[in-house]
Amino acid sequence: MRLHEDKYITLHDLEDALNNAPKCNPGVSELALWDAIGLVTANDITAPFDTPIMPKAAYDGFAVRASETPGVFKLAGSILIGQLPNRELGNGEAYYVTTGAYLPMGADVVVPEEDAEVNGDSIIVTKSYSTGKNIDAPGSYARKGQLLVEKGTVLTPYLLSALLEAGVFKAQFYNRLTASLLSTGSELVKPHTPEEALKEYLGGKVIESTGSVIKWFMSNYMPYVTILKHLIIKDSYDEISSTIKGELGESNIVIITGGTGPSGIDYVHDVLTSLKPRYYIRGIKMRPGRPSTVAVFDDCHVVFGVSGHPISALNALTLLIEPFIRRMLGIVSTVPLPKAYGRLVEKTEPGRGLWRQVRAVIETSGEGYLVKPLKVTGSSFTSTLAEADALVNIPPWVNEVKDGLIVELLMLRSRSRMNSN
Repeated sequence: MRLHEDKYITLHDLEDALNNAPKCNPGVSELALWDAIGLVTANDITAPFDTPIMPKAAYDGFAVRASETPGVFKLAGSILIGQLPNRELGNGEAYYVTTGAYLPMGADVVVPEEDAEVNGDSIIVTKSYSTGKNIDAPGSYARKGQLLVEKGTVLTPYLLSALLEAGVFKAQFYNRLTASLLSTGSELVKPHTPEEALKEYLGGKVIESTGSVIKWFMSNYMPYVTILKHLIIKDSYDEISSTIKGELGESNIVIITGGTGPSGIDYVHDVLTSLKPRYYIRGIKMRPGRPSTVAVFDDCHVVFGVSGHPISALNALTLLIEPFIRRMLGIVSTVPLPKAYGRLVEKTEPGRGLWRQVRAVIETSGEGYLVKPLKVTGSSFTSTLAEADALVNIPPWVNEVKDGLIVELLMLRSRSRMNSN
């Protein structure tokens, strides 16, 4: 959707916002894999050759010729993992090999150590073995040209291990997107010491914490974004306007907390509309977090406005910001959010057409997670985050949220609370 000049509309649909995420190319760099954890692959990665490149031992044991089993073999030496064989296996010879070691040329079977009898420098094998037994053959892990990792995949340590084993040591990756975090509110302070915090707290100020939630979430679940700075700005149209303009010149993503509501001191909406974004949405079908805002200026410059309350901001992060940025980069595989499923043991209010998050405590049983919603409403009850184990995600189409319903959970922590029933 393209909005021209100063003709703006107000929308209330999460899917519409996600569908209008632009496609951003922040530039591509060729990097060693170990320097690219958390980055997004810019191309498909294929196997450069058959893996393994030579037959490997699948067990600790003795490499021999299958045609010579059963029989007595002369122990000619050993080959450990990380070594290359330096001679061909002779007739009636055996080499001791460790799991993962390459076999000497001519060997086509590994007799497990426990199935052979060692008598001095002789190895006695009492049964017949077929060719290829206890061996990882060339190409059994991956064939040359085989797709290993799809374009748009976030490189994790697990994928790194698999690619290194396949002989892939460098690839092309999209550069990290950059982000600026702006916390608005004349009441907000960021003290340097506990004593300073106490003084400000007793003086009526609010210790800024929503930014910490956002930074922690993004560092753990959005490693393809770097937060360049976190600023606290006052409830001033001019200050908010000049700061947003400045940060859009330095960062791809600007996330504003607070100032998104309809009150007379909430200036984010007026500032963003004055900057004439290409696409703009104010209001998302979710609770908490309905005032959430998206303003797209070009393919690689987007502003998100979210509530100043941590719970509302977390809802916007999981339902709007993370999937929106994922679509911007064309990500097809990434670090998973800590989601699970559980069974309600008490009813709670439905979403009534909104995506709704409910705080809950969790017990574990033989049937999985048992979910007990907290009897509290309103995003301003931030202290309930200390009690909650999870947030329950209730879709807008669920009209009755009753005992026994299976629900999706965003896990906040894991505790050793067991149900004794």
